[in-house]
Amino acid sequence: MKRMHTLSTFSWVWAFAGLLVGLATLCLGQPAAAEPNDTARLAAWTEQIQKKEQKIAAKLVSPPEGKRYESEVPDTLDLADRARLAINCLTGALDPDYGYEMYFVARFSSNPPFMHHEASGLPTNNPKFAESLPMMRLMSGSAQNLDIERGMIQRMLALIGDDGLYYAPLTGRPWHHDWDRADDDFANIYGNSRFLLAMMAWYQYDGNPIWKHYIQEMISGLRKVARFEGDMAYFPDPKIGESFSYPRSGYPPDLPEPTDIGFGIHMYHSGVVRALSKWAEMTGDKDTLDFARKLANWLSQPKLWAPEAQPAHIVGPERGHFSGHFHAHVASLRGLMVYAIVANDQSMKEFVRNGYEYARNFGVSRIGWFPEGTNGDGATRCEACCTADMVALAIKLADAGVGDYWEDVDRYARNQLVEQQLIDKSLLEKCAAASGPHKASPPKETDDRVIDRNLGGWAGYADMSTCPSTWIMHCCTGNASQALYYAWEGIVRNLGNGTAQVNLLLNRASPWLDIDSYLPHEGKVVIKNKAAKRLLIRVPNWVSRRDVRCRVGRKSVANIWNNNYLVLDGLKPNDRIVVEFPMVEATEKVTLCGVNYTLRLRGNTVVNVSPRNNTPWYPTYRRENLLRTTAPMVRKMRYVLDRHIED
Repeated sequence: MKRMHTLSTFSWVWAFAGLLVGLATLCLGQPAAAEPNDTARLAAWTEQIQKKEQKIAAKLVSPPEGKRYESEVPDTLDLADRARLAINCLTGALDPDYGYEMYFVARFSSNPPFMHHEASGLPTNNPKFAESLPMMRLMSGSAQNLDIERGMIQRMLALIGDDGLYYAPLTGRPWHHDWDRADDDFANIYGNSRFLLAMMAWYQYDGNPIWKHYIQEMISGLRKVARFEGDMAYFPDPKIGESFSYPRSGYPPDLPEPTDIGFGIHMYHSGVVRALSKWAEMTGDKDTLDFARKLANWLSQPKLWAPEAQPAHIVGPERGHFSGHFHAHVASLRGLMVYAIVANDQSMKEFVRNGYEYARNFGVSRIGWFPEGTNGDGATRCEACCTADMVALAIKLADAGVGDYWEDVDRYARNQLVEQQLIDKSLLEKCAAASGPHKASPPKETDDRVIDRNLGGWAGYADMSTCPSTWIMHCCTGNASQALYYAWEGIVRNLGNGTAQVNLLLNRASPWLDIDSYLPHEGKVVIKNKAAKRLLIRVPNWVSRRDVRCRVGRKSVANIWNNNYLVLDGLKPNDRIVVEFPMVEATEKVTLCGVNYTLRLRGNTVVNVSPRNNTPWYPTYRRENLLRTTAPMVRKMRYVLDRHIED
């Protein structure tokens, strides 16, 4: 009863806060030259939205509570710490004066740094933040800015129309016209799919049945606006608002089948296939899976996959090979893979596996550096979304049993995924100090505490040693933070019947066991058992099996192998398992866009890159501290919540 009382009080406090925000929007959010009828329209719209928000607030629930305990652990890479930092940015980059729409871009190569809105912020990228936040809180237990998070969720739910679709409103968004013709509210197809995934994440996190209602209504809305042709389905692109958006007034007549295979088709259909398949898996809904199947049939057609050039007898379009926007195509492969797993479609699994293997040839896969595009300028810069997709897809392929890709995940997560997360305030301040002046122009721009609010976000682009003209496009923060969760979740899995499986030798606290990783300083991992009776521990490829030593308590045990996994049986609660092996240091030569680089590594962890791009921008791979051969120790609070969010 006490918890219910607290929730009710919080909801009404937040509803009152929403009213104040609405008034601030009326006073501050509109251009000074707004006509009287525009002001009246905005006032009426704001009143309507606030009433919806008040009703929604009463139905939301408090976040679940986990366990916290202090422990002495190695001061090495801890993805839960990175999640805590990500929450700072996921909430700090929101604009409370405009319904918690994100500032899509943060620019640090400016003095002072500034953020600005773009039309894609609310319709396609706010849903990514909404999906990331329960994952980051599950990982870290952070309660930072819960009020801001709640405000965003309430506003987004309030923007769902009677047809079940989530609309970006023309009213109150001065930047609504940044894209194609935008004289109407529009529901972006991809944004709706990401909102579906967000609501599924929240449903798994807090168990609130409200999410099921919105999910089912949104799937119904998407079904009504899809085009069905035989055993296939797709969405047209009326070029109203952001690409592949449905205007509230309805589609114009005679829309053709879309043809943009370099970016648009793959990007904007990818999330729908993934979301529908995931919901079908969670609920057993056969109609939803059939909808996903028809979209997957259309999306996997050879005519939509076109590599630039290949040997004459390799039919790339039938194998998921592609050219153009890397993130769009790999995101498409992710959606197809989730469908293939749920439907147990072996042919589709093979299509995706081939596509992943092909994608791995671009950039420097050894460290998770993948290009924005397969050619031109796009090949010279790593977009964080690309790394994020490859992390997620590698894990899905491993889960499907089509190959052991955990070594790839380890390489990506230890290197590019975390290197593009901007966590050093002093380095961002140096970027700004070395840049030219800029005067922010509200309401589209702000220079309010930009560095503090964006710490923990992901740089949009990186070369091999810096984040050039250091900036963030927050699609990268949304996608990369989720990849952080997927890697963290994959560190250890409960297989049931008392069996736990450790896939990555990274730090993690879990309900079944805690892992203390001394890598890359030392070849040592300590596992503190809680509930496992049988344990499978994956040893990295760079470790020689003959050099692995294992003991339980003070007793040395013989090594029993199952493929790459060390097998331990007969474990008891509170057993302390120590696995040790020599660290391996190496240098590797790699070539990127005609430039030769040298990587210095300890295990899978890059500790330096040369030559370096000596600019004032945010540097990457300055990891001299990792050359110590003894891991530093630190006392920290660990957090465990026995919940699971499935990709």
